Amino acid sequence: MRWNAGVLAGLLVGLVWLLVGTALVVLGRRRRLVSQAEGAGNMAVIGIFLLAVGGLTWFATLLLSVVPGAP
Repeated sequence: MRWNAGVLAGLLVGLVWLLVGTALVVLGRRRRLVSQAEGAGNMAVIGIFLLAVGGLTWFATLLLSVVPGAP
């Protein structure tokens, strides 16, 4: 497994997506429970999308780190 700057940057970007996505899911669900307005939990939907993006970023980064290539 290669741990170069590109792999570490990819893991960091993926971690940021996961943290922001988690925060939006939690805040969106809390807001939906408190508010009676329609569409109050839409932040949670965006958060779920960001969780998927973060997971795919980590998957792609780790996949590229184990694929043999030029040193």
